[in-house]
Amino acid sequence: MEKMVIISAPWVVPVAVPVIRDGSIVVTGGRILDIGRRDDIIGKYPQSSEIKYPCVLMPGLVNAHMHLELTHLAGGFCSLPAQKFTEWIDALIARRAQNKESRDEIVAAFTTALKEQYNSGVALIGDIGNEQYDELDGVAGGLQPKIVRMLEFIGPNKKGCQAAMTNLLHLDENTAATGHAPYSTAPDLLKEIKKRCRRLQHIFSIHACECADEREFLQTGTGCFRDFLEKKSSWDGIFPFSETGFSGTIQYFAHLGLLDDTTLLVHCVHVSAKELLVIKDSGAKICLCPGSNGFLANGHAPVELMVDLGLLPALGSDSAASNQSLDIWREMQILAVNHTRIAPADILAMATMGGAQALLHETEYGSLAVGRSAKFIHVSSPDLRICNDSAHLMDILVANGKPAEIEWVSSVYD
Repeated sequence: MEKMVIISAPWVVPVAVPVIRDGSIVVTGGRILDIGRRDDIIGKYPQSSEIKYPCVLMPGLVNAHMHLELTHLAGGFCSLPAQKFTEWIDALIARRAQNKESRDEIVAAFTTALKEQYNSGVALIGDIGNEQYDELDGVAGGLQPKIVRMLEFIGPNKKGCQAAMTNLLHLDENTAATGHAPYSTAPDLLKEIKKRCRRLQHIFSIHACECADEREFLQTGTGCFRDFLEKKSSWDGIFPFSETGFSGTIQYFAHLGLLDDTTLLVHCVHVSAKELLVIKDSGAKICLCPGSNGFLANGHAPVELMVDLGLLPALGSDSAASNQSLDIWREMQILAVNHTRIAPADILAMATMGGAQALLHETEYGSLAVGRSAKFIHVSSPDLRICNDSAHLMDILVANGKPAEIEWVSSVYD
């Protein structure tokens, strides 16, 4: 029989259900067996040993959108209030083409980032990249978040699309593939990638509605994205926008048959109420990246409307090339400042349960519940230790940034 351990603390934050004051979690075999008030749990399991923590037990966070292979570019880009979004893309492409860093340096940078994510309480990451890195499968000691890795395909013209199709055909089925964005991945390629995702039950994660210029491109085939593709000699008429005049990205994706409950739409800043209803009806998920959107001057997502419609977005930090920090605690802070009507409990749910659902790992991560992984965290700070009620507790967890102390509870019984 597996040994049972009771983990107790003044506060237990399950996320999916209300906060439990003086709560306990029963762990056995690496899984949560039970959760509830400490008095009730002690009565049900009188023979089990107990480990007490002084502050808050909660699920590990989820960073649902990262570009780990860009971590070595941290500090190399300025925010863009005076530039077009395509100018930042152009600068990123040029910087990567310079190959200033060796592969070992790139690996060292994202290995350090993974350790930092783990030490800040992140249990699960959705990572998008253009190259294969076997090194992402693990670091020394295994002390890193679980990674849902997706290989990103770009093909904005016939030649690029054909090359990508060939690469996709020969891609190992254990490797997930996804498209980049509506302006950089041609429609036939997007449909083929989504078809593969459905067949292999992979997530289809794609940048969507990130900047205002995207809508002009989809409606008329003009604007900065058209200019960008022409400058790169990548415009050959493969996109049908000028003939069909799509109202926006969501209608375009719906037209291509890309929207379902395994689709993750990243950013969704410039999205209307009508488009959000389409997203909701399709079952597709949303990932917000408020730090990146601020850095690139792309605006604020209509988060209040999303919540009002019953949508629970995920949170992501995006890349070190488009954000000053990869800290999900900071992403929660930014949301709290920019969207004061959103309840702190909802923001914390985005950083945990919303991310787990978006990455199709909600039966393992994102909440403290029976059957979930027993890999959760204890957090503490001076403000948390003197907290008197659950509402104040949630406000501190969301608005105060990364707690002073973060510890993986699994270390006490592994």
